[in-house]
Amino acid sequence: MLFGKRKRKNEEKSPWLYLYTPYPWHKTMSLFKSFSSPVTKRFVERRLLQTNPWHLFRIIQDVDHYSSFLPLCTHSQVLGVQKNGRQFEATLTVGFPYVGGLLQETYVSRVQVNPEELTVTAKSIESRWFDSLQSTWKLGEVWEQPPQDNKNSKNPDLKSTPLDLPICNVNFEVEMTVRDPIISQLLDQILEEVAGRQVTAFEKRCREIPVPPDLIVKQ
Repeated sequence: MLFGKRKRKNEEKSPWLYLYTPYPWHKTMSLFKSFSSPVTKRFVERRLLQTNPWHLFRIIQDVDHYSSFLPLCTHSQVLGVQKNGRQFEATLTVGFPYVGGLLQETYVSRVQVNPEELTVTAKSIESRWFDSLQSTWKLGEVWEQPPQDNKNSKNPDLKSTPLDLPICNVNFEVEMTVRDPIISQLLDQILEEVAGRQVTAFEKRCREIPVPPDLIVKQ
């Protein structure tokens, strides 16, 4: 036997009930997003790294191993390769700072590589939380000793770099478009933090992975 007040067949719900009924937060944010205008922000991280540009270029292309060294990346997989390896699609699961915590997102990107210009561009083609996310790596080789007061360099070891060792000039640009009103307020901070962490992680990866023999400069 069930105890409690039986609900009348034609009993109407009180309109106050809807004000206090919990509503899924993700649906609430989706509702806000539908009425919000898109906001686009970009950030460029510039560094001089003591590594062979081609060594870094190859590591950037190795998307399958991103989850083993990139911070906040828990999954990375190449889905298919086209145009003789110059274009491929990949899925990534990453975390973004969000209201004192992390917002986890799984999205698909189309990646294009240009070995002649040492550039790698990735653009999202399927995402739930942002309208678009694009990143571009531009690498260059520097053989001259950088000035000691170079403000772009965040690596103090470059002052003692021999002239016969290559230095990589890195420009890493990140651009994101979102409608989420909360994310849009934090977008500048998010992009700067994400870009800085990524460049540092790739620099560390270059030191951990041996330089291939074909890239070693012969004395």
